[in-house]
Amino acid sequence: MKQVDISLSDVTRLVLGSHPPLFLLEVVIRALICFVIIIVALRLLGRRVASQYTLIELSAVITLAGTMGVPLLDDKRGLLPPLLIVIGLLAMQHLMGHISLHYRSVDRLLVGPERIALEDGRLQLDTLRGTVLSREKMFSLLRCRGVQQLGQLSRVYLEPSGALTLIWSDTPQPGLPIVPHDDKALLAAMQDDGHLACASCGHVIEQQPAPNCACTRCHAQHWLPACVSVED
Repeated sequence: MKQVDISLSDVTRLVLGSHPPLFLLEVVIRALICFVIIIVALRLLGRRVASQYTLIELSAVITLAGTMGVPLLDDKRGLLPPLLIVIGLLAMQHLMGHISLHYRSVDRLLVGPERIALEDGRLQLDTLRGTVLSREKMFSLLRCRGVQQLGQLSRVYLEPSGALTLIWSDTPQPGLPIVPHDDKALLAAMQDDGHLACASCGHVIEQQPAPNCACTRCHAQHWLPACVSVED
């Protein structure tokens, strides 16, 4: 469209665009067809796509969305090319799933391995750095699962999909509190006077009058009162 054809007072062009009004009906039909194709494609991609994405599944969904976006509003593009792309995408996805089922090394190469993010109440900082997962984000995810302090947990696995798998400790110990700092009443109720927790990794030591030593695990020097969990 040339610049001379552009006018902010042209309400018809702003609302309908440069296409005839009948094209709006075609857009609705195209949208319904694309919606059906996406639903069928996601159904064939597998149930895991509807919950947590792996890198392969996320790439498939992004490709699916990009494929459907162009022909939806372009009257010069038919629906057959995106349909062929979707069929090819489904074939590739099922082929990769078949290969991964028989060759575990290929599966680990495609989706990545699970990682230990916490062990015996202590954060594995190398894992957090390697997966670009901040403490705040991890603490938020743990709070959603009912965790109050890290000593409640024996292991936390970071799955390839990004989900956290929690292994609760049979004998909970005092640990680093992960409740919000503004909740001073709960922190006071949880506080354990006999131990301190490293604010960086959660390593717990016995209480000292004025701790000025570095953490033996991560070498940080910031300590917080360790806490125990309280009943709801």
